[in-house]
Amino acid sequence: MNTLIDLVPEGARRFPDHPALLIRPSFRTRVWRYRDLARTVPRAARVLAEAGVGPGDRVIVWAVNRPEWAIAFLALMHAGGVAVPLDVRHPIDFARKVADQTSAKLVLASKQTAEGAEALGLPIVWIETLPDRARRSEPLPPAAVAPDDLAEVVFTSGTTGTPKGAMLSHGNMLATAYGLLQVFPFRAGEERLLSVLPLSHLFEQLPGLIAPLMIGASIVYPVSRQPAVLLRTFRDYRPTMLLIVPQGLRLLDNAIERKVDEAGRRGTFERLHRLARRAPRPLRRLLFRRVLSQLGGRLHTVCVAASALDTDLATRWQDMGVEVLQGYGATEIAVSFTRPARNRLGTVGEAIPGVEIHIAEDGEVLARGPNRFRGYWQNVDATAAAIDGDGWYRTGDLGELSADGFLTFRGRKKDMIALPDGQKVYPEDVEAMLVDDPRLREATVVGWPPGQDLRVHAVLALDDLSLAEAIVRDANARLGAHQQIRGFTVWPEQELPKTHTLKVRKFEVLARLDELAGEVARRPAAATQAARPPRSVARAGGQVSAIEVLPSYIESIAAIPASEVRPDARLSSDLNLDSLQRVELLSVVEEELGSFIDDAALDPDATVAELAEMVETARGAQRQTGIYGWPLNPLVRLMGVTIQSLVMRPLTSLVYRVRVTGKEHLDALEGPVLFTPNHNLHLDNAIVLSRLPLRWRWRLSTAAGAETIYGNRVSGFVASVLANAFPLQREGGVRRSLELLGARLDRGFSILVYPEGTMTNGGPIQPFKSGAGLVAVEAATPVVPMRLRVDRMSIIDRWWDKPFSRGPIRGDAELVIGEPIRFDADVDPVEATARLEEAVRAL
Repeated sequence: MNTLIDLVPEGARRFPDHPALLIRPSFRTRVWRYRDLARTVPRAARVLAEAGVGPGDRVIVWAVNRPEWAIAFLALMHAGGVAVPLDVRHPIDFARKVADQTSAKLVLASKQTAEGAEALGLPIVWIETLPDRARRSEPLPPAAVAPDDLAEVVFTSGTTGTPKGAMLSHGNMLATAYGLLQVFPFRAGEERLLSVLPLSHLFEQLPGLIAPLMIGASIVYPVSRQPAVLLRTFRDYRPTMLLIVPQGLRLLDNAIERKVDEAGRRGTFERLHRLARRAPRPLRRLLFRRVLSQLGGRLHTVCVAASALDTDLATRWQDMGVEVLQGYGATEIAVSFTRPARNRLGTVGEAIPGVEIHIAEDGEVLARGPNRFRGYWQNVDATAAAIDGDGWYRTGDLGELSADGFLTFRGRKKDMIALPDGQKVYPEDVEAMLVDDPRLREATVVGWPPGQDLRVHAVLALDDLSLAEAIVRDANARLGAHQQIRGFTVWPEQELPKTHTLKVRKFEVLARLDELAGEVARRPAAATQAARPPRSVARAGGQVSAIEVLPSYIESIAAIPASEVRPDARLSSDLNLDSLQRVELLSVVEEELGSFIDDAALDPDATVAELAEMVETARGAQRQTGIYGWPLNPLVRLMGVTIQSLVMRPLTSLVYRVRVTGKEHLDALEGPVLFTPNHNLHLDNAIVLSRLPLRWRWRLSTAAGAETIYGNRVSGFVASVLANAFPLQREGGVRRSLELLGARLDRGFSILVYPEGTMTNGGPIQPFKSGAGLVAVEAATPVVPMRLRVDRMSIIDRWWDKPFSRGPIRGDAELVIGEPIRFDADVDPVEATARLEEAVRAL
């Protein structure tokens, strides 16, 4: 494999039917297999080429994590273009600078970044619709690209001054991927990764996308990073590996421990940790099988990078039998990673294969190798400052290299505190003593004030100001004499300023300290006693009132006194809850009150009262689980298909002469699909089921009326056996019906559904139910329109409504199978319903 273009055809050759990219945006999982990528990517490249992208052209990629992001990126490589990825949280001004610097030709955007993308004034291709457009395009021949050709330009945050774009060639990126394959415990064709970090960053791109695709892994994209959503995604898709930043691992750990506390098993949990620490890994996994089952049961490795990992946190995960590997690197070069066989916690591991590490006299980490970036985009001076004459990249970080090759990260060179007496203090060492303190939300350490009085200064984010001195005193008790914290400031806001990779922006902290002029910023006294939300706030009826407890939840998350959280207060404008705090609030709501609300459904400026109403609505009914799966059992299906062939077909042939036309439309079609016939006979379901080819009937499930067929236990049981049926709610709440439908599609079963929603015995086609279009679009499968034309009704259908009416015993009917229809992802469901109805009427 010489370039990233080779990634797709090679994957299709080695793992054709293996799932590559998965997402569940609504009621069913959308899957792109490796052979699907080989079919889609060259066609998507044609779409980009027709939009004006040629070899060497720069394209802004500003979109959320989805399989379509990966497809768009691979298509861009296929066309010879150069990706310029942006984080979804980058401001528009930064994006404009990047677009201007690179003379970008196009923006690959998603709905969530529409406002920013449109502000750039460039042509836009929406990634959500790219696979649909590709389906109607011819494949583009791969561009003539060499390993040294530019593949990507990744820009720094650019908060101040001009942003710098690191140039990475196809060879650079493949060198990193090949090196990581020798480090990570990847098992070819067996791994499943959960993608939670932004694809605009190389830590997710290389070990989270490129390397997995090289070994036939599957990558799952959750639709939200809300802890409750992530835990459900873990259970549903059972990932084996996870790439995450330390703070993300901490949030996940907190979610697990909250469940432990709710179950009243804290003591047992801690005893298991102590016992597991001395046990072999298989036994550790056995001891924590209940916890691991909440993560799908297959998670064996967590890979952490981007900032320092708390050793105690890593140890607790290792206690549970999950290997925690930590790496180090920069956009410019991936440097090191720990190995499962030589995992030395507290270090960032050994050099990635092919990479050399050297520690300069001043302690700076230098690195070089075939994965080192080519330089900064149109910035010769910055390139010369970063790469010396021998090819070493100056990381700007401080580290120590042991005799056996283990690198210990000591912090940023510019962050190192050089005290007036000549002693040097690494802030990370001091911060490690602070972050262990449960009284703190977070903390950072800087050298302040500047000049001869420079000292180690702690900046603390905490709820109770009165605890600050005790926290510092306790930390100093464990620090060396030269590391002592000589001053502190309580940060006046809810959280410290951070980058999109959750690193503290220390230059902003220092600037703010200057503004505060050394005074300790104190919150009002009323805000200093924030408490954890109560675990049991109940009314006489036994149920917790959302409007009563939401203020305490908000108090615990944002340190806003519950007394100040009014029902009409808006979450964002009035209470200043940022996106992460809103996600955490919804997570606490689900855990405490049993109400799941997706963060996408919550308006940032919703009032507390509106949120309380959503909570009460969401928990009003008992949520059903399971997929009503017993009819899917092969033995049950064998019984049903046998009855269809030996009983239903002969009996319907006695009363109807049935002609079937259009079967050729099914010959080259792959399932699953939606079959959508009209509903105009009492026997039409028997006719359709017994006339479809066996290969389709064997994996076919029928949607039957929840109110009619399943309103009676006997008829529901018979339908389940004969037609592999499941209940479909025609009106009202349909979420449960869609879950059942989606579960069958996910298992490769086609669905037979009657879009009219009602039967007209011999009558004309009725208007289709509006939900038919929603199902057709969101199912993301071919839809096969069908029509049963009745030239003459049989005696059975006539007598069903009018007993003893006169007429022939045997009827005449024709089952017409139409050409499959594919609806694009952005088609309005109302339009889809109209098109589907028109297609059936036209047969």
